[in-house]
Amino acid sequence: MDKIIGVRDWTNEVTGTEQGILDNLPETFVLGASRFVPYKRLDLVIEAAARVGVDVVLAGSGPDRLKLEQIAERAGTRCLFVDRPSDSLLYALYQRAEAYVFPAIEDFGIMPVEAMAAGAPVITGSLGGATESVIDKKTGVHLAEWDQSSFDSALRLCSQLKGEAPRLRAAEFSNLRFEERIKTWMHSVL
Repeated sequence: MDKIIGVRDWTNEVTGTEQGILDNLPETFVLGASRFVPYKRLDLVIEAAARVGVDVVLAGSGPDRLKLEQIAERAGTRCLFVDRPSDSLLYALYQRAEAYVFPAIEDFGIMPVEAMAAGAPVITGSLGGATESVIDKKTGVHLAEWDQSSFDSALRLCSQLKGEAPRLRAAEFSNLRFEERIKTWMHSVL
């Protein structure tokens, strides 16, 4: 997390080819990034964004790519795919997105913490480990339902949450913070 937090503008860290990708992004978009597999639930990112009329950028790769393209086409939303982004490009995408959308139910989920480290608020479901790392209405939004009204409200709130609050929360998961906590615990036990 320290590396991501330490760079205020990841756009300056990308290659020439990657800069072209950034230059062609929509002005406003939500980001879904992960492996393109069913349990990541990227179909929810596309469908929720389509209901509120916002563009989608999906970063990653995997066997569900064609299925996700078909879902976007049926939903009638603009969905750009960024294949296998470098770390620098991914971090720049986090920074440019209105929100990083993470509907997967996982025990932790490192990508929401990475997104916050880059200053992006996170929209996540109401189940799973991301509900512990993302503070509802402070560093992102927990959604019980992925309907139009809920997602639209979440996006509006996220536009106000970008920046420092998510970065400060991500710092809680840094190596330095972990070492401090371990040392404190060790001193209390010994």
